[in-house]
Amino acid sequence: MNSLKISDNEYALIEHPGFANNKDAFFQTLGGVQSIQKACQTSFQNPKQALLELNLRPKDKYHHPVQARVQSRNDLLVTIKKMDNSVQNVSRIRQVFLFRDMADFQYSTQNSPFVQKLDSTLRVLDYNAINKFSIDLTPVQRKHVDMPPPPVFSQTSLPMSYNFLQNPLVGRVRLPNGKTTIVNLKGQCRVWIITTNMGVESVPTCRHSKLGEPSKTIQEVIEALKPLFEKRPVWTRRALLNHLDPSYTHYLKFALPYLSYLWTSGPFRDTYTRFGYDPRKDSNAAAYQALFFKLKLNGKHKGTKTHVFDGKTLFPTNRVYQVCDIVDPTIAPLLKDTQLRSECHRDTGWYRSGRYYKVRDLMREKLFALIEGEMPSEVAVNMILNAEEVEESDRYSNFDEQDNTDLNDTVRGLNTSATDDRINDLMRNLMKRSQEHEGFEDLEEIDDDYDDIFGD
Repeated sequence: MNSLKISDNEYALIEHPGFANNKDAFFQTLGGVQSIQKACQTSFQNPKQALLELNLRPKDKYHHPVQARVQSRNDLLVTIKKMDNSVQNVSRIRQVFLFRDMADFQYSTQNSPFVQKLDSTLRVLDYNAINKFSIDLTPVQRKHVDMPPPPVFSQTSLPMSYNFLQNPLVGRVRLPNGKTTIVNLKGQCRVWIITTNMGVESVPTCRHSKLGEPSKTIQEVIEALKPLFEKRPVWTRRALLNHLDPSYTHYLKFALPYLSYLWTSGPFRDTYTRFGYDPRKDSNAAAYQALFFKLKLNGKHKGTKTHVFDGKTLFPTNRVYQVCDIVDPTIAPLLKDTQLRSECHRDTGWYRSGRYYKVRDLMREKLFALIEGEMPSEVAVNMILNAEEVEESDRYSNFDEQDNTDLNDTVRGLNTSATDDRINDLMRNLMKRSQEHEGFEDLEEIDDDYDDIFGD
């Protein structure tokens, strides 16, 4: 086996992106022979300081060159003769100049009078020519501004690696008619829950037409829900979870559309109601009305996930309370010992507005106190309990057309004595809170475990 001795000579390699048909022109694109020699010598001593630029238009002074990147190599340089395939002059390649950066945007100055004038005067370094150089200050339109290009247009030197790939969750399926279509194979199952509002004439009586047959697991949850809806036709999701086996938690939202519909407005908002049952036509449904509260809690508030309100303990995950689930000794009697309406109201349901808003103000006062880690103020509670129950027409006519200044004056009028500033402040806060409208879209984090009640 023949062996060759590697020479002690070391070389630098330049990977030029063009064809070297003309040797002189080839060297000019790299700045000339002297620039090449200087860059190669510097690469062996200090590679970071080696500068070699590629200029595809050497005669254009405004061309933006591409700088080479120097990399250390341990390659071999050989000379091969085609006649006899012999190998000679084996040497080492220690440094390589690579032009891998993207070329900058180029701007041609060939038709620029200002650049031509600049080159013929300042660049020749002639005193008389420089002395004659002047800039025309005549105003021109912006689109006709003639000026030299900037030294750099783009600061992006390397191309972006986008890695464009087809969505792995999307696939092509064949339809019954023979055509093909692209579908999301791993998409979230849609929950075909029927929703309704207080403006409809009749409530839904059966499930959605697009709802298919339930799976075995979903059917088990349905069978567990049937006796609950027979006993009580209107439920919140949290109340149902507390009456079901914990293993059914994930499947509840898929089982509810088979038995119930969802209210999106009115006094039964965000409650699931048994198909065919209309709480607007049954005064006994007053016990199933729901009260909503916007509570902004921090991470320190933790509690049992219950649907019952006792007025003493804060349960952060529950923001919706049904009347039948309120056991607070102060509030519960107000809901039981009251005269109901003859017809269901779109906002306050079967309760008269005066009693309804009094209960809501009491619950809000207690909830805000519990958030602060305190017990509700007896002064505030008694003030609400002793306040006159104003019907809705009188309640809003006094305040809707008044600003904050008029509100303060009204509070002072209600408290004729005006001797206790603390009581006045409490009344102002209570009235402001009572006038806050709690929209369905404003409820924040009604339930952390079940944000998507409708599905995608």
